[in-house]
Amino acid sequence: MKSIFLVIIFSFLFTQLAIGQIDNSISSPDTTRTFFPKTYGTKKWKPVIGFDATRSYYSDAPVKINGLRFGVEYLGVHRFGFGFYGLKKDVIFSHIPVDYPTAKPGALVIFKVNYAAVFYERVFFKSKRWEIAIPAYLGGGGVEGFVQDSLGFYQKYMANSFSSLSTGTAVKFYIWPWLAPRISIGYRFMFNTEKSIRKAFNAPYYSFGIAIVLGELYKAVRKKEKEKRKP
Repeated sequence: MKSIFLVIIFSFLFTQLAIGQIDNSISSPDTTRTFFPKTYGTKKWKPVIGFDATRSYYSDAPVKINGLRFGVEYLGVHRFGFGFYGLKKDVIFSHIPVDYPTAKPGALVIFKVNYAAVFYERVFFKSKRWEIAIPAYLGGGGVEGFVQDSLGFYQKYMANSFSSLSTGTAVKFYIWPWLAPRISIGYRFMFNTEKSIRKAFNAPYYSFGIAIVLGELYKAVRKKEKEKRKP
């Protein structure tokens, strides 16, 4: 509960800081800035692709999850779709209680995780260059656990499914209309699974990635091709 409370406070402060940076960075008189826009831009639908890298920690062990998202943008402010995620590398923990006959107290435990998720993202601040949004991901997948036995070998002791829910605050900066790096903070919950998995992966996270708007990329490529054809 304390972790969730800290994430809420940090998300609020992070959002305020981002808005302050936006106010200081955008000085052009023709730049449009809108809070809680109903629409933004002229396109009703746009396909989008996102690359995500999520980072968190448990017992000083880094939990690194990478993923790829596919989706669509509606009216410039609603995004939804699905993604595929997995650990960048196996996560090794110690001091996780394991019910396995040959496991020593404090034995090392390795987790392997893969899952899929559907997402929805609502933009609540939008300008020419900046964007702040609230994403939510609901997913499910599988986790395998391997524990070190008394001889030092790793034995598979569990294979379990899980459900997950994560949400937070995401900030993007559009380098071009079709390319936007993003950073975000939030909290990840795992449920419908055993206690040791929840304990290891329920945690605040920060993430970074990049979004590609395919429709805008296509327009940029076509524009360059037309310019090359000009005499």
